[in-house]
Amino acid sequence: MSSVESLKSLGLPTALCDMISNMIDRTNEGATGDESYETVTDLRDDLRLMMDSPEVYLRDLDMKHASTVGLQMGSIGGKDGRTYFYGRELELATLKESYQRSVSSGCEVAMIYGSSGIGKSMLSNKFAEDVTSRRDGHIHDGGSGVFLSGSFDKLQQSQPFHAISSAFDEYCTLLSTRDESTVEMVSTALKQDLGDEISSLVTAMPSLRGILGNDCVCDQNDENSDVAVDAQKRLRYLFCQFVEIILGCQEEPLILFLDDCQWIDAASVALLNQILMMPNKSACNKQRRFFFFGCCRDDELNEEHPLTLMLSSLETFGTKTTNIMLTSMSKETVNEMVSTTLSLLPRLTRPLADILYHKTKGSPFFIKQLMIDLYKRRLLFPSLTHRRWVWESDNIRDMEIPDSVASFIMNSFHCLPPDVLSALSVLSCFGASVSISLIETLEAEIQTPLMAPLDTAVAESIVDKRKGAFYFLHD
Repeated sequence: MSSVESLKSLGLPTALCDMISNMIDRTNEGATGDESYETVTDLRDDLRLMMDSPEVYLRDLDMKHASTVGLQMGSIGGKDGRTYFYGRELELATLKESYQRSVSSGCEVAMIYGSSGIGKSMLSNKFAEDVTSRRDGHIHDGGSGVFLSGSFDKLQQSQPFHAISSAFDEYCTLLSTRDESTVEMVSTALKQDLGDEISSLVTAMPSLRGILGNDCVCDQNDENSDVAVDAQKRLRYLFCQFVEIILGCQEEPLILFLDDCQWIDAASVALLNQILMMPNKSACNKQRRFFFFGCCRDDELNEEHPLTLMLSSLETFGTKTTNIMLTSMSKETVNEMVSTTLSLLPRLTRPLADILYHKTKGSPFFIKQLMIDLYKRRLLFPSLTHRRWVWESDNIRDMEIPDSVASFIMNSFHCLPPDVLSALSVLSCFGASVSISLIETLEAEIQTPLMAPLDTAVAESIVDKRKGAFYFLHD
């Protein structure tokens, strides 16, 4: 053992020193146990993992820091902040193939189906990362495609086009950062083709003003129902014109992603259908390199759902839909997730992964929440003695937890302080997310603490805080 300690003093990674120690003990003492090497194949596999992913398996964790900040689920080890991707390689390849066919022929869309927490958003984010230069939740110029995203919200169905307009508002923000010649080309084309009616688009996409200039006057919304219907029809036409113009002014494919499509409103269905019909009317598909894909909970759809009817209608006009169904992760994939999160070799984490798989049935989001809960209960914790994460298998196995992740999260609410529960109630009134600036304004108006309690909810992994907004972690 002294020779191993000497290796550690020379700066060799702890994982490699432990491997050498294991082999020495096995040779000298014939040691056996869960962490002992049984075959040369096991040893070879561990060495290969260390060589292929040194940022995961050869990095020495700061156990004191881990004891302070807790278990960090998400970006592990990589300097680029990338998030590791588990077990959806086939589905990712299918989505990429659909994308390639769409930007070549303009006649295909894709839908990702699955239950809540099964990994639909993770697959979508990985796709965005691979086909564009998108990083850290932002869009950057220069990639192979421009990725726009929006999300439907059950509480915002009364706001027509909200998810789609927010996605294209994101495009306007991106466009304003590009070279002046491109901005001028788009601005000139919009003004020439849409004239005074362009003000309606500015109302729907405020960031468009940064491209057109401040001399554009916005329309006022008309509350008369008949006029509102006509206004929606006009706005659908203007959106389609806008899409056609921007596709004609850029070389990169345009990718539109809409999340939570089970909550799509009727007006958005009509607009999306109109946009997706555009490529079939084009004489030159190369100028309209456009791809749409969405995510949807399959258990909230039926044959009469507006989205189902729209996709069926598109099929009759020659637009193919590629359906991707996500199911639970396998035991091996769960172990890969646990192994990467804890920076421990899969051979060592397999017993813990088997327990988590049994309790969560392979739901990625459920596994994440359960691991965080195990850390809070001190059943999974960083050991200063072992210089790695350790766990109490028997106690974890004996834990009684709900069958669904929704019930599991609801149970965790009972442990939250009253001020945090009150702040979460306020947050839920705005839907799945709300801007931090709005919460700060509301806090000042009602003279009730909101920011500090919501920060506590972030620390408890109930909500997320990113890109200037609070987000519920569950959809």
